[in-house]
Amino acid sequence: MPQIIVDKGLCTKCHTCSVVCVTKIIGNGEGSDFPAIPEDKLDYCIKCGHCESFCPERALTLDYLIEEKLVLTMDDASIEPDRLALYVKNRRSVRHFTTESVSKEVVAQIIDIARYAASGGNSQPVKWIVIYEPVKITRIAALTIDWMRTIQSTNHPLAPYVSGIIAMWDSGVDLICHNAPHMVIAHIPEEQTDDPTDAIIAMTHFDIAAPSLGVGTCWAGFVKMAMDGYQPLRDFISLPDGRKAVCPMLFGFSKFKVTSVPRRNPAEIIWN
Repeated sequence: MPQIIVDKGLCTKCHTCSVVCVTKIIGNGEGSDFPAIPEDKLDYCIKCGHCESFCPERALTLDYLIEEKLVLTMDDASIEPDRLALYVKNRRSVRHFTTESVSKEVVAQIIDIARYAASGGNSQPVKWIVIYEPVKITRIAALTIDWMRTIQSTNHPLAPYVSGIIAMWDSGVDLICHNAPHMVIAHIPEEQTDDPTDAIIAMTHFDIAAPSLGVGTCWAGFVKMAMDGYQPLRDFISLPDGRKAVCPMLFGFSKFKVTSVPRRNPAEIIWN
């Protein structure tokens, strides 16, 4: 497990690192006042990096992926609230895509942002599958329709609605994947699927980051339901052993540009 590297020329021994340490394992090094993790507590480090992130003097570095460390100024880490609000409100679910592919470099850039999403105990359980070829997206849509055919006239909550979706598909209209060129799927360990929160947070990061790179997204809810209940679709996606798909999302370049922000119901807040 990693240890913390202390720049003793910068450290003022303020012990902020000890205070913010999630697992409360950082103490004073033996024989000095400089912070350190005792050897018998190293296994409790979850590599969250709070110790170095909150160090006011930038005197600490967690000995973990050091080459990826980013040093920020206040300007780097801030955005005007009004501008952030407009950016988030401007986000739309895209259901009309161009045929242009998003480069793999851009996809990797979005996922690189999403991998910084919060996870329980910094466990970082989320991994990714990118279905990149449009023909495979069409196949996923077809398999989802096949699943819908199996739930017609059943007590499934979606059963009353699938006939119309199937009829549209049979007429050449894809209401499942909307002819999207790509899909990204977040997956987590099977034993964690009772709580998919980590994957949902990570996919939300993907959803919010993508428009900054000109990429539109749409959560693929029908595909999610089909994945949960239809083995042929799970087989086609080919998840690694011991993994469970949680959140599929369509993405690509939108045919149309957003020119205004529609209204939403007022927030209902209970103040206790």
